Amino acid sequence: MNIWISSMECAGIIEAGGVKNVTFSLCKEFADLGHKVTLFIPVFKTNSWDLITNLEKDFIKNVVIKHCGKEEQITYSKAKFKDEKFNIIFINHPGFLEKEAVYTYTANEQKKNPEFVKGMGHKDTLFLDALYSKAVATYGEYADKVDLPDIMHCQDASTALVPVYIRFMAEFHKTASVITIHNAGPAYHHNYSSIGEAAWFTDLSEVILSGALNGTKVEPYLLASNAGAHITTVSETYAQELKDPFNKDETEGLAPIFFSRSTKITGITNGIDFERYDPSDTNVSNLPFAFNPETGDLEGKYKCREYFFEQILNNHETPCMVPVYGEIDNKDYKNNIYIVYHGRITAQKGLTVLIESIPVILNNFENVFFIIAGQGEVSLEEELKTLCTSQKGRVVFINGYEKCLARLTNAIGDFIVLPSFFEPCGLEDFISQIYGTLPVAHKTGGLNKILNNETGFLYKKNTAESLIAKLSEVITIKKYSPNTINKIIAYASKYVRETYLWSKVISNKYIPFFNEILKKT
Repeated sequence: MNIWISSMECAGIIEAGGVKNVTFSLCKEFADLGHKVTLFIPVFKTNSWDLITNLEKDFIKNVVIKHCGKEEQITYSKAKFKDEKFNIIFINHPGFLEKEAVYTYTANEQKKNPEFVKGMGHKDTLFLDALYSKAVATYGEYADKVDLPDIMHCQDASTALVPVYIRFMAEFHKTASVITIHNAGPAYHHNYSSIGEAAWFTDLSEVILSGALNGTKVEPYLLASNAGAHITTVSETYAQELKDPFNKDETEGLAPIFFSRSTKITGITNGIDFERYDPSDTNVSNLPFAFNPETGDLEGKYKCREYFFEQILNNHETPCMVPVYGEIDNKDYKNNIYIVYHGRITAQKGLTVLIESIPVILNNFENVFFIIAGQGEVSLEEELKTLCTSQKGRVVFINGYEKCLARLTNAIGDFIVLPSFFEPCGLEDFISQIYGTLPVAHKTGGLNKILNNETGFLYKKNTAESLIAKLSEVITIKKYSPNTINKIIAYASKYVRETYLWSKVISNKYIPFFNEILKKT
């Protein structure tokens, strides 16, 4: 097959959330299996070029796209990803190039312009979403017929207009479109406030737009579905939740619409590239010491923990200039219990539940410590900084993201807590299990892939009381039956490697699905 993958982010190029990992893995694994793969991605100010080879700048230039009443000029650059078999088409436009992050403003941007509030979405997001989608579709006018795709696979709401635009282009009459919903929670829809606003940004007719209403808002996902795109999501359980008529709040009203329309949504649980995280090989894990949870060899894990405390926390600022708040007083690396959280600092991720639970746990257990890493909503970040002060010596907050630091945070914990109110798939549970850190998670969405008491621990009601009870349980098991925990660690690491390799997900799930929809195209 010839597959075009549309995404705003990709690991190794420009990174924001879990979409980056899925995008890279889809490109890599399909290409490794002999399919022709082309990734379409914008050029942001902070794109990394370290892994980009054979770059042809302005491969196609002087392309004019009519957009929002003006003529926007874009160029396409062509490249390869180092040591990989897939192609990349970079979309160049000043609107992307001036941005320091994919979806939100950075602290540096706020310093330059107070209107660009750190953590808030770009003011011109809707403008850029539609421009990107038009640019991907327009590229089809320049491609040779043999290069046109069998599959157009779009990642998340920011690319959901691509299937709509190609629906009306003769060049793509044999192309099947797929839109994967990575997150349908509030603020992730990239929807339009009205038909009028949608018409301005998309140039689509009122007839088309009126068929995608969610109240007064126009939904890109519904536009894509109406244009014949096949809807997938990143786990089987989340696919069910997206068709639950009572799941209104967590999907901003989208699930009841999918239910009423009997929309087919295919759930394919994300995989993981074990070879990119393998803790036994420091060249790929980016960890300072090697270890192997599958064989019970955790000595390197404890050395990583010591390195974290001595080389990072003592400096109160990581090598990548990410600030650190709080400290750990008691550094008994093997006998203390360390509970970590790594991820976005947002309400969806259950940070309010975690913040309420931490003081109770610390009051009840003397040798327990929390390490939290991430960035996001400013108000929650401030609450975590306050928590570091009130629970002095027992809580650390690393306020930012850097890949090596993120992996190290996952690797040093005994447990990782994942109290998400909803979670389409979840990647942190995979990474942590590979690194011998057991997940304690709310039983929702993609976190259901954790096998309770076998590869981690699940709790049902996402309240502080429930989380406190579950954490108290696992802490007690760790204290009085450490061999039980060690057996779960070994099995969890092996289970993830054997069950969720991306190569298996591609071969067993995606290729049969793509073949099926191509027959219907």
